[in-house]
Amino acid sequence: MGGAVLVVLAGGLSSRFGRDKCTYVYGGRRLIDYVIEAGRPVAGRVAIAAGRNAALYPGEEVVEDSPRFSGPLAAVDSAVYRYEGPLLFAPCDTPFLKPAAFEGLLAARSPLAVWVYPSGRVESAVFKAEAKAARPILDLLARFGRGRIDDLFRVGETAFLSMERHGVDPAWFINVNKPADLEASAAVVKRRIYAEDNVVSWEEPPLVKWLMGGGLDPLRRELLRYLELGLFSMAAHVAKDLSRFIPAYEALAEALYEASGVEKAR
Repeated sequence: MGGAVLVVLAGGLSSRFGRDKCTYVYGGRRLIDYVIEAGRPVAGRVAIAAGRNAALYPGEEVVEDSPRFSGPLAAVDSAVYRYEGPLLFAPCDTPFLKPAAFEGLLAARSPLAVWVYPSGRVESAVFKAEAKAARPILDLLARFGRGRIDDLFRVGETAFLSMERHGVDPAWFINVNKPADLEASAAVVKRRIYAEDNVVSWEEPPLVKWLMGGGLDPLRRELLRYLELGLFSMAAHVAKDLSRFIPAYEALAEALYEASGVEKAR
């Protein structure tokens, strides 16, 4: 058991599942218990970011949502101000996760680390964040009303880890949106373009420069860098920002999302 804190994201509505999915019993255990078990070898402490669902976890350590954000980033914000050191985040609806997924994130030297599918899509729901490094980034995102987890990786130094290089099975990250997804046994990637790890850091993050009034050129440079690295979903997020000013970028964003797609299969 290590010194990291595992924060399991469990505050969603589970609307497609038909009931709270985190506490759904499958194979004799709650779905959330599978995630906790996968993190136990490296996490000395487990917290459940339950949000509106806190009453479902009596006697367990619960993290409340931060009022500065909505969605998963509200839980991330609360956790990085509550705990010190490395934090591991994962949603409760990924019961196929293995300890190696968390071990690889912790082994990365960068303050932020995340897995990337062979198709170039970043699995942004399962990641590592050093609390001290994440706090100023979250302060900035809150200031400008930004609400995507991926924005953390656009600002802070991030290790983008290749699932293919490390022998990490994309099927580990299958998320369960409905009961039938529990029978999924494979994740089908459309392309195989991302096979090496990359660390991305910026002397002045383009996202920050743009938010501070620096024009669109910083975003164009950011877009090009992600494209050249094969980080298609990150490039798509940048293209979405650019599309607010140049509509043609919307088509590029959609094409990149499609190209980096991952599908569930039985």
